[in-house]
Amino acid sequence: MHLDIDNMSYEELLALGERVGSVSTGLSEEVIMAKMEKWNCSCSTTGHPVDAETCCIYDDDVGKLDCGHACHVACIKEWLVQKNSCPICKNTALAT
Repeated sequence: MHLDIDNMSYEELLALGERVGSVSTGLSEEVIMAKMEKWNCSCSTTGHPVDAETCCIYDDDVGKLDCGHACHVACIKEWLVQKNSCPICKNTALAT
């Protein structure tokens, strides 16, 4: 069955959404914390990051995804619970 969603009305799309339901592609917090490489990035007394190539986030926990992108752990954890994909490149964030 092929649906032409481009020509469906708003009400038809809502009804379709109710019939299809939602699918969670997110990860549990336990999986996220176990699989993600984490480190703390703090700045030196000069105010410049200690490791400027790795991180420009001041004094915060940083997590690296499998694709190589790094994010605040707290922020990316919220994202990954909803969807296991990198918000930057859309690749799988953490292999399970």
